[in-house]
Parts: sequence; structure tokens; C-alpha cells
Amino acid sequence: MKAMVLAAGFGNRLQPLTSILPKPMFPVLGRPLLSHTFDILQSANITDIAVNVHHLPESIIDYFKKDPPP
Repeated sequence: MKAMVLAAGFGNRLQPLTSILPKPMFPVLGRPLLSHTFDILQSANITDIAVNVHHLPESIIDYFKKDPPP
């Protein structure tokens, strides 16, 4: 099964916090929100995940290069 996560918004309502950190990377219980999303998708037997990034994509890409989801 495949899924696509939309993580490309600017997070205007959370400004100025989102000027340095994209909304999907905000920490929740010590991990980025996007990491929790991956866990939920994995528990639903989703095996292929694409993530649409636009705003500050380097922080998302760099984090998951270092700590890829299982």
C-alpha cells in the first residue's frame, strides 16, 4: 500500500515559529510530528510513503536521512 504525506505548507498561523522550523518537524513527545505520522502509516501496513515538501525542505530531508523510519 502507498501513501502521500503533504508537508509543504508555510504554517502561516504559527509564524514566527515556522520561519526556522517547518510545521511537520515541530516536536511532539520528543519527536517530530512527521515521525509520528510515519508510525501511524506503518501500523496501517503502508509500505511506500512519499512526502511532499516545500517550505524548509532541508530540515525534513536531513532529519530523516539521519534517522530513517523503519
